[in-house]
Amino acid sequence: MVELTYDRDARMLYAYFAEIEEGEDATQVECDGCFLLDAEQLVGLQWETAGVLLPEALRYAVGHDGVTYDQTTGMLRLLFRPGGSATEVPFPFPAIFDLDRNGRALGVEVVAEPEFELGRRLEHAEAFIVEVFGDDDDEADAEAAAAGPGTAQSVDDREAEAGPQARSAQVQADGEPAAEVENEQPPAAPSTVMSAEVVRAGFVALLGRPNVGKSTLLNAYLGQKVSIVSPKPQTTRLPVRGILNRDDAQVVFVDTPGLHTPRSGLGEFMVQAARRAIPDSDVLCFVVDASEAPGALDERIAESIKAARKPTILVLNKVDVARQADVFLQQYRELGPWDQEVAVSAKTTDGLPTLLDEIVQRLPEGPRLFPTDEVTDLTEREQVAELVREKVLLNTSEEVPHGVAVEIEEWAERGERLYIRATVNVERDSHKGILIGEGGKMLKKIGAAARYEIERLLGRQVFLDVWIKVRKDWRRDPSSLRWLGYDVKKLK
Repeated sequence: MVELTYDRDARMLYAYFAEIEEGEDATQVECDGCFLLDAEQLVGLQWETAGVLLPEALRYAVGHDGVTYDQTTGMLRLLFRPGGSATEVPFPFPAIFDLDRNGRALGVEVVAEPEFELGRRLEHAEAFIVEVFGDDDDEADAEAAAAGPGTAQSVDDREAEAGPQARSAQVQADGEPAAEVENEQPPAAPSTVMSAEVVRAGFVALLGRPNVGKSTLLNAYLGQKVSIVSPKPQTTRLPVRGILNRDDAQVVFVDTPGLHTPRSGLGEFMVQAARRAIPDSDVLCFVVDASEAPGALDERIAESIKAARKPTILVLNKVDVARQADVFLQQYRELGPWDQEVAVSAKTTDGLPTLLDEIVQRLPEGPRLFPTDEVTDLTEREQVAELVREKVLLNTSEEVPHGVAVEIEEWAERGERLYIRATVNVERDSHKGILIGEGGKMLKKIGAAARYEIERLLGRQVFLDVWIKVRKDWRRDPSSLRWLGYDVKKLK
């Protein structure tokens, strides 16, 4: 049976034709389709795949009960209730099919408009829904109230928390396990370098889909690595604030996780973190990849940004490699309107001074929000954990990077060196084996690379002790997510 997830905040259903690991989906294609309704309830979904997907691409889909495919017309249907007539209501946005590296459809995303009230139409789909994302906010309450008992509320009741299931295998990068050390890192003394002068000061959210260069842009402005970077999508998981001071302004950049379709509790946390940055910011920068045409996800992000009614800047990044930037600029321009458009290259720093000036003139006047000697609001422990995770991302492939979370469990003075014990949590025994490598070579490589950057960050010698723990399916386990710090209720 096809499994569905329902995102209340995004008004989105995702149908799984096969089990998807983060990073397994290689490409996406869009196609039109419609909701199938009977007596105001959703009884199925229909996609017009002719000219978009070949029959071979739908192999996983047609193997499920309730799924039919007409090769003559290219019509793919998923029915939640067999038989009967249905009214066709076109999708307001193209459906997005995720394809694996062989071009086969792994799943498909469908989004509804707010007035469609998707939540109250899911009575027949309940048996297919395995997970519900999103806060139970006023909008969801209104949908449930309109539907009465047995519809939207009964979908929410399907959510249950499983206790953490974790097995551990501990391996070191630097020799034998060290003895337990109780003393924690003392809290840093608060900075007092503040100024009462009136300048342009405020928060600037860097928003966009994964891998458009938001973190690289932030690091380029600050002249140092504050937000980790890698070629892997969804590298940024938490909002990272980087503070840029100049004589007339203080710009607090907020690097947000890439907005995407969540397929796990971790993915939902990341999307919520990005969304919450929008109302809290004074200027919104919509960062896009100038070397690629906009897709349906860009369209939805643009709608969210425009709905905030705040100063907006379209930032066309990667112009150093874009061959059709002028063509794509017009397409991104049509997603607006935008208050300003600036072409930049975060990699070469071209255009960054111009963008900064445009940002500053849109910030409100007031005192500086942070001490002038602060560069980020991340603690040293958080930065160290992220640097270890970055080295895992850069040295592994396939699904392993997306299932990694790093905890700093010990931080203690040992003579002239600082002792740090980092635990790398993975989801599978096979992932543990990959991170250890033959004879422990991979773990030593990750540990050495991380230690080098940590010593540069802290300005002192460090003994980095890297351990591996298997915490099975932690991305889908609410208790494990909270334990590892991915709790929506505690977002800054």
